[in-house]
Amino acid sequence: MAVHDTPFLRIQQRLACGDLITASQEIEHWLSLQPDDAGALTTCAHLLRLRGHYQDAAAMLDRSLAVAPRFAPALVEMARLARIQGQLKRAHELWEQAWRIEPEAGDWMGEWVELLQHLQNHPLTARIAEAWCELRPDLPDPWFQLALAHQQNGSTSSALDAYRRVLALNADYPMLRNNLAALHYSMQDYQIALRFCEDAIRANASNHLAWTNAAAIWLKLREPGFACIAAERACALAPNYLTALMTLINALKELQRPDEALDIALRASQFAPADTTVQWALAMLQLQRGDYRNGWANHEARWAGSPELNGAKRLDPDRQWRGEDLTGRTLFVWGEQGFGDALQFARFIPEVARRVQERGKLIYCAFAPLFELFERSLSDHEVDVVPHDTARLPDFDFHIPVGSLPLALGVTLDNLPAPSSYVVTDARRTAYWREKLQRGSGLKVGLVWSGSRTHQRNPLRSVPPALYARAFGSLSGVEFYSLQVDGADEVAAMASDGLEVIDWTKEFQSFDESAALVCNLDLVITVCTSVAHLSGALGVPTWLLLDVNPHWVWMLGRDDSPWYPSIRIYRQQRYGDWLPVLEQVKAELMAMNS
Repeated sequence: MAVHDTPFLRIQQRLACGDLITASQEIEHWLSLQPDDAGALTTCAHLLRLRGHYQDAAAMLDRSLAVAPRFAPALVEMARLARIQGQLKRAHELWEQAWRIEPEAGDWMGEWVELLQHLQNHPLTARIAEAWCELRPDLPDPWFQLALAHQQNGSTSSALDAYRRVLALNADYPMLRNNLAALHYSMQDYQIALRFCEDAIRANASNHLAWTNAAAIWLKLREPGFACIAAERACALAPNYLTALMTLINALKELQRPDEALDIALRASQFAPADTTVQWALAMLQLQRGDYRNGWANHEARWAGSPELNGAKRLDPDRQWRGEDLTGRTLFVWGEQGFGDALQFARFIPEVARRVQERGKLIYCAFAPLFELFERSLSDHEVDVVPHDTARLPDFDFHIPVGSLPLALGVTLDNLPAPSSYVVTDARRTAYWREKLQRGSGLKVGLVWSGSRTHQRNPLRSVPPALYARAFGSLSGVEFYSLQVDGADEVAAMASDGLEVIDWTKEFQSFDESAALVCNLDLVITVCTSVAHLSGALGVPTWLLLDVNPHWVWMLGRDDSPWYPSIRIYRQQRYGDWLPVLEQVKAELMAMNS
């Protein structure tokens, strides 16, 4: 049924501009003349919806569709009503029906796209928004929604193209510059992102989203002080906006203000107690200060709250072991997160084995590169060790991820098991490296300067190799060995800068091989990475270099570790400043070798 040249469009325009009084009079007159007209019934339903009479509106729409089942405006109005009533999937289906009937009448398509955004169906949102752009290429709204859909779908180049169309049509379009800032942030174009943020703030200094984005960008630009100012402004404008609060917490941690960060996280948890991002932030702060009772409980939020684990595969949460009797049953413990975490938490397996013995069976699933090392190290504890990439996991009754063991075991700082060593190297490999290292002379020191290259904080926790060369290049009587498995180019660069580092890492096929070399060293100097946990678990003297915002396990303000007796900690005192740390390490290396 066509709606052109009827009162329908005129009344719709009155309703859109809020002239409900005149519209109600015209609808009443129209219905008196044509009580079964689909357009009259639909406009009446529209008016009833605006007045909050949802049941009456639905009844009116049923009458309209009974008269004209393919009357698209009635389907659109029914979709609006369904959305108000929380029937989001139904609303989508109705809008889709209307679109198929009248693909050229898309004045309402923005509402449909907005619904799809809410449903987080980004591929479909992009497809519908693209159809809207084809229908109305002269309007900025369709292009903005298309850009947003591409942005949320991770299609950055397509999003950028669509945003450029918006810029050409309306350079002052609301949220355009803020979204462009976020897009360039995701592309790691931080300077460009900052310029868009500053433009957005100049246009509207009360835009809490722009201030939040500015704070995140300043953190990436290594300016935590500026980030703190921007985040505090965002929080002042929107006190309960979680993204701003989380950004402020991160800035405060970089500024070595953990108590204030904890206060913010606790405040956030009061109005968002079920938010996993807040719980994860709390866990990191609580564990860092040794509050293991609360920290381990919040640590369970890592599967959704941690950026590194969000979306990671895990076994059925309903079958996770929570202290049930294991008599005649099999408990499956499995490695999670990174290699360092697996090494750190492996200390708890013997205690779990002790509790399972004579009642049930314990299986530990290890990351394949750690399999041989863990199989040997746990051989005396009646633990079946399997690699994570086995073709078929063994049957079990209960499972538990290894990072949940401290909570299950009630671990605190007072009862934390910290043996001098708890992993066992292969005797043949150990002898091979012992003989190989004996060909040299002097103090034998292993070096690591970078953690995982993809870790979000790796640029801050890593030491530039040139600084190692500057600090250690003039030392005599010390042989340096690379333990950085992906560092061949940096070894060559350090050699050019005057520091010779022996690199045999090509022979490292697994942690079993690297462990055999490490246990033959006099000392390991490393940043926060898996090698620190490996050398600590082996009981090898280890000097750990930490930036101002360390991983929770290393705590704050102490030069030892309750987890590893052989580790000594050297901490940055100023953000990003490694020189004083390396000067201290150099002095103590010289004293050690004198």
